[in-house]
Amino acid sequence: MKLRYFIYSTIIGSTAVILSSCDDDMTSDLRSEARIENFGFTVESPAVYAENGTDIVRPAKTFKVRTLDDPHHFYVRISPYLDPKEYLTDARPTFCLSMGATVTPEMTLPQDFSDLDKPVEYTVTSGDGKHVEKYYVSWTESELKPYGEGMGDGEQIIYKTYTEMGYPGQYGTWPGMDGDALKASAGDLMGFPAFCGKDRIVVFSRRYAWGDSGSAGAAYAMAANHTYAFMVYDVKTLERTGSLNLGGISPSDVVAITSDWVGNMVMAVGRKASGKTDFYYWTSVTDSPVHIGQAPVSIDISSNETDAGSYINVAGNITENAVIAASAPRTDKGQHYKFFVYRGSLDAEYTIIETGHSALDQNQFQMISFFGTGETAPYLVGDSKPNGSESNGQIQIHLNNPDGSNRGTCDYHKTWFNGAKHDDGEEWWSRTGRWLKRNGARRPTVHAMVLNGMPYSYFTTGTDWRIRGLLTNQELNDIVPGYPNFGFGLCTKDKNPKENKDGGIWLYDSFGCMADWYFDDETQEGYVAVWTDRWGMNMFLITCYE
Repeated sequence: MKLRYFIYSTIIGSTAVILSSCDDDMTSDLRSEARIENFGFTVESPAVYAENGTDIVRPAKTFKVRTLDDPHHFYVRISPYLDPKEYLTDARPTFCLSMGATVTPEMTLPQDFSDLDKPVEYTVTSGDGKHVEKYYVSWTESELKPYGEGMGDGEQIIYKTYTEMGYPGQYGTWPGMDGDALKASAGDLMGFPAFCGKDRIVVFSRRYAWGDSGSAGAAYAMAANHTYAFMVYDVKTLERTGSLNLGGISPSDVVAITSDWVGNMVMAVGRKASGKTDFYYWTSVTDSPVHIGQAPVSIDISSNETDAGSYINVAGNITENAVIAASAPRTDKGQHYKFFVYRGSLDAEYTIIETGHSALDQNQFQMISFFGTGETAPYLVGDSKPNGSESNGQIQIHLNNPDGSNRGTCDYHKTWFNGAKHDDGEEWWSRTGRWLKRNGARRPTVHAMVLNGMPYSYFTTGTDWRIRGLLTNQELNDIVPGYPNFGFGLCTKDKNPKENKDGGIWLYDSFGCMADWYFDDETQEGYVAVWTDRWGMNMFLITCYE
């Protein structure tokens, strides 16, 4: 039968639009095909739930499916960092068939696509019943996303308590208690993580470096112990490995550490009494520290030994060009230091940034992080919104222009994550957790990140039982109020049998957390480390595979 094809044209405004149609002869030809279409084919790995059946340990993940050389063999594209046995053993396919065709086994049935030696076989029968074709589905490694398209997935690869990481004390003991249990615990073990090279991470503890008098609301006095001031771990296993070459630097003089965007560790040295700050960097833990210069101000503004108010954050590559953001004396204008590094040396000139948000209200902590090293780079602000003298304002994350003007704001308290809103009825704990005895207790740490050419915002907050974290895109004003999760979040493991409704991670009692990250543009992979006080370390892998 001859196919009859009709063409129509019409005018919409000043544009000619061509419309086409065909009669049943084409339909008849299509019904004689037995084909799985090479578009719209995906495979979904189901979500994994905790023992209570409601909390998600691992969310569902969808993989693209494509053919290579053989149009009858489809491949699930999976990142080389993921285990096919874990994700593809019980996965559900979705695909399109040619007109009227049927398939066996049924598409709704989950299958094991993980066995390369035994691909899943599908038999497709044409709509007219005259033709039968065999198709096979297995898996292959996915490809890297082009530069500028951002990250693929973030996977939590390991988590350990601080006692499992070799620190003394009792994990989970609340230092607010009295008696022997209090004295036996390591207490407020504030860990500042920093990557040092591509395979090591260093954790710095001020309490072990400086000692703690127990004043200003600290749980109890504690003598300095430099054995635990700097601990070095393997990034993938969090096993202790070697020690940090301090090159004569005394832990008692160290204020803070962090790493730059490519994994070099940066250190600020100089307590308040010195009135100055020396900056050093390491490319590996065994290297001698490289001195890049001295600033005529001290970034040590802590009101007590356990306060996390003094910090540094680095944008760029410290061995080349970089910007160091550091805490400045607290003011109602929210002031911070901005130091410039050119060709690996600290510029004598520095800038004072004013965020426009007071650093004297609520938890008296504020942190900023730049999206680049240029004069026009925007920056993130982690702050707490005032809400009365004795109550708690919610965490707010701001995106500011270089002149301090606001570009977007997210009320962290109002966001959704892991399928539940953070407004869980416990406003004191769920907003910021300002403990009146300790200024700077629970705080929103922020990290401006550039991953595979795309800007992201990572921020964390500690409340008095829950630690939450989100990785999302830069333009905060585009995602309010829904604020969907674009990457990954800390909140996927339940370390306490208490009920956990909102996706938080129960940590007995915590006064916050600190984080660090790096990304390798060449391999398009990196890590995010989050230290949660009174608990330990979470490590996430960042990849840019489709």
